[in-house]
Amino acid sequence: MPDGVSIVIPARNEAETVGKVIASVINIPCVHEVLVVDNASWDATAEVSANAGAKVVEEPEPGLGRALKTGFAAAARPWVMKIDADLAKFDPNLVELLAEAREPDVGMVKGLWQDPNDDLPMTRLLILPAIKLICPGLSHVRAPNSGIYLFNRDCIQLGTLADNNSADIDVMLRVHGAGQSIVEVEIGEIQHDPRNTQHYNAMAENILALFLRHHATAGSAEL
Repeated sequence: MPDGVSIVIPARNEAETVGKVIASVINIPCVHEVLVVDNASWDATAEVSANAGAKVVEEPEPGLGRALKTGFAAAARPWVMKIDADLAKFDPNLVELLAEAREPDVGMVKGLWQDPNDDLPMTRLLILPAIKLICPGLSHVRAPNSGIYLFNRDCIQLGTLADNNSADIDVMLRVHGAGQSIVEVEIGEIQHDPRNTQHYNAMAENILALFLRHHATAGSAEL
């Protein structure tokens, strides 16, 4: 079994929820550290996170991918778990479930969860069809857009990850491209803040562009 994991929590104005998330995971035996990436917040996210026992690192440029790259690079352990700062309800046992699923050929463990308030339109209408057409080797993954996952940071080049909210999928595509297996673990019910249509529209554009870039790169490599 690999050693302990570093948990990375990207956070932008999440002072109301991030402290509870940190408290839920910081004392789990397999957790070596909890890092919160304060992504240009103007509320008390950094202060709340530090008071809850997390190490706070700053990423002044907004963007999920920028925050993840900063957090992944700052982590003390190669196995890094990313979780969200806005989780209202989740079972902290998911941390050990993901950690226990690591095997020698596994580069990533994705959390497979259900949210009663989200029917996952992005996954159903865009991501799964794109995987089927562009990356069929990942067709076994049922929740490719899950933002809760554990991966071996040493498998990929962190600096080239997408800067925006397609970064979670980019990590998965790059781990797969490195020849590492990706597995999923059931982690129960999780509730996120509700997303509006405008959020999904912007996210869809970024994710589509990401898949097209990966497809173009793969095509060039075959020539």
